[in-house]
Amino acid sequence: MNAPQILRGKEDMSEFDKDNPEFSDEHIEIPDDLSSLGKEGEAVDAELVAEEVGPGGEPTTGDLIEKLTAERDDYLKTLQQTAADFDNYRKRVNRQFQDAGDQKVEGLITKLLPALDNIELALAHSKENPELMSALSQISNGLLDILVKEGLEIIDTIGVDFDPTCHDAVMHEPGEGSAKVLEVLRSGYKWKQRVIRPAMVKVVGQG
Repeated sequence: MNAPQILRGKEDMSEFDKDNPEFSDEHIEIPDDLSSLGKEGEAVDAELVAEEVGPGGEPTTGDLIEKLTAERDDYLKTLQQTAADFDNYRKRVNRQFQDAGDQKVEGLITKLLPALDNIELALAHSKENPELMSALSQISNGLLDILVKEGLEIIDTIGVDFDPTCHDAVMHEPGEGSAKVLEVLRSGYKWKQRVIRPAMVKVVGQG
């Protein structure tokens, strides 16, 4: 049975029809058999279902478990990588803060070394004044105790073998055997096992 035709006169044409003649009734073709449209829709639905469940039909429990396990492993791997990256970042930041703090403490200690030198010089010239020598010794010991707790270390000198890495020989006296420190002209210091100022010394022996 043919579909009924829709007849309209030119006087019934709307402004839209006049402006868009390609959409007018004369250009619209309505198929006689509309059942083919339903069949095409069913075919499309079947294709979509096939894509979702696969060629074997409904997914099995094993397939779902395998899929969920793979997703879980991916999430766990991502989480572990994120945790490792954060831990490395935390360690790097802590190390940077520690290094920055060490540099500041080292700079402060280096600035205090001339004060220690002046106290030592004053002690050397106060041997005839016991009261002054005692007061200076207390000041020197108190200051050294604080700095030693922060990592300062006095370089061993008297009687030890000359070591160019921590001794600065400014005077030399001939003698037998290897060079040894004979006299300390200015104390040397280490900070956290690193020489921040070599000891100025007089050595004796074969250099």
